[in-house]
Amino acid sequence: QLAAAGAKVTALDRSEPRMTRVRENLSRCGLTAEIVVADALEWDGGGGFDAILLDAPCSATGTIRRHPDLPQAKDGAEFMGLFALQAALIDRAVALLRPGGRLVYCTCSILPDEGEVQLAEALERHGDMALDEDALARPGVDPAWRADGGLRLMPDLWPDLGGMDGFFVAALCK
Repeated sequence: QLAAAGAKVTALDRSEPRMTRVRENLSRCGLTAEIVVADALEWDGGGGFDAILLDAPCSATGTIRRHPDLPQAKDGAEFMGLFALQAALIDRAVALLRPGGRLVYCTCSILPDEGEVQLAEALERHGDMALDEDALARPGVDPAWRADGGLRLMPDLWPDLGGMDGFFVAALCK
């Protein structure tokens, strides 16, 4: 969507199969992006990015509506490692942003530790970052979805439409 809107996009993921799908999708849509297969914690893209969308690895607990077996498939043992990885990825993204740049952080999780807590702790660690709540004020966004500086969506929202995935998203400016 960013490439379709005219943005110069660098897509970064450490998974070659995932990036192969990104290449295929870009080609199918007639779009271009720089594709990088690397670990975001180690990659040095030169910094100075105007915007970074960090769709962080997460517990996927927000997909429970579509995957009701999730509580049996995951025992939560890996969650603490995910929380630490998310914090490290946020810190790396902040380092790659230019002054005035925007970081959008999101997870498909219903756990506050992967959303609201990550946001609060990131703001504590990075005094040069501030919430950009105006970025989330869009037509169709219910004000009740706002939660501690971000948007918190839950699987029980829109029951007449079959519900939605749980999700957290927040925008910050440097």
